[in-house]
Amino acid sequence: MAKDLSLKTMQSQKGAVVLVISVVLLIAVTLVVFYAAQVGLQDQRISANQYRHKQAFSNAEAGLEYAASFLRENASLHSGNAADGWNSCAGNTTLFPCNIEDAEQVLGTISGGDITSDIPTLAGINSFLVKKADGATVAIGVGTSDDNTASSVVQASYAVRSIIVPGQLPPLMMPSGNLSGSFTVVPNPNGGGPGVPISIWSTDDALATATGSWQTCDHENYRDGGVCMDTKGDGETGANWQACSCTGFRSDKDNIGIDIVTYPTANFPSSPFVYVFGEEGDDPAALKTEIKSIAESEGLVLPNCGNLQTDFAGLTGSALVWVEGDCNINSNSIIGSRNKPIVLVVEGEVKTNGGAEVWGILVGLGTFSLNGGPVFHGSAIAEVDGELTNGTYDQVYDEDVFTNVTDSSVNDILTRVQYSWRDFEP
Repeated sequence: MAKDLSLKTMQSQKGAVVLVISVVLLIAVTLVVFYAAQVGLQDQRISANQYRHKQAFSNAEAGLEYAASFLRENASLHSGNAADGWNSCAGNTTLFPCNIEDAEQVLGTISGGDITSDIPTLAGINSFLVKKADGATVAIGVGTSDDNTASSVVQASYAVRSIIVPGQLPPLMMPSGNLSGSFTVVPNPNGGGPGVPISIWSTDDALATATGSWQTCDHENYRDGGVCMDTKGDGETGANWQACSCTGFRSDKDNIGIDIVTYPTANFPSSPFVYVFGEEGDDPAALKTEIKSIAESEGLVLPNCGNLQTDFAGLTGSALVWVEGDCNINSNSIIGSRNKPIVLVVEGEVKTNGGAEVWGILVGLGTFSLNGGPVFHGSAIAEVDGELTNGTYDQVYDEDVFTNVTDSSVNDILTRVQYSWRDFEP
């Protein structure tokens, strides 16, 4: 009887243990399920937050582009004149965006505790321009999500830079080459300083002057009955600059004068392209990318020169034109004028045909083959060694061409300051 009771007690205890374990397991499963639900809910919240942040960030980027575009279309704003809508941030440095570091002016209305931008905006987007103490103009984009629970601010600085930043340019600049053929150069009368003319600038081992029939002469000796610089038209059909020739020489292949400048290779600019567009020490590849991007936004990028005359004539003023391939300038074509000179960069080879005329600055990254009597008014700059010409060719320095191509209305552009972009909380 006692044995049966003990067995029943043990069976009851086993049942209790099973029950306890079942309850514990059920609680554990419930906790796991609850935790998984919490994790899933948290993931949803994170995903929703990320979506709202991306939405706000995208709107902020759009606002930055609105501000930058507004600045480009109204380049005079870079001066920061009060008449253009700029207001002083003095006394308002706690208000956004006057609280931007070194902010001096904001383009907008300051009223009470708020600043209203003068730049038109869209829903969820605000754009601001701030003038800083260092002269840079900061474009700012502010974006919010559709439900206004997330916001983002991005900014980038813009500054004025000149496309052409050379020293005195000679009519011809080349690292090394063979001056063959029959050509004429009219020098820059002050290329080496006041009263010191320069016709050709190269390295001391560059000029093979034993062949051909070439000469240089001053402006008053470059004539066709009268002084061509005084009597010939400005990029006009029928002006016939090809009829001009030197009546008195400054240099020729048998008499090298001071206007033919040769530098030791170590002292000659390592990259003529950089000499024209940048500063010594700039990376040529990076600078070429930058200048080409400027041509894309401000001028023209062409695959070749097949329609160069027509395409450039369609522009309202002087411009930078980048040619990705070879440039074969058509016969009797007139590219640019004294009042509307071209800045032409050619990646491939430059070739000319009979009677062609170019007004401006030509920078060839490949070789030159100038034949058929072309007349270049300005400068021809060669980046690489090679034969300049093996035919008839005139290179004429024209001070007005350089004055017009470096005029601030043509040459000065707004560019984003490298590494100035930043993203921050409003």
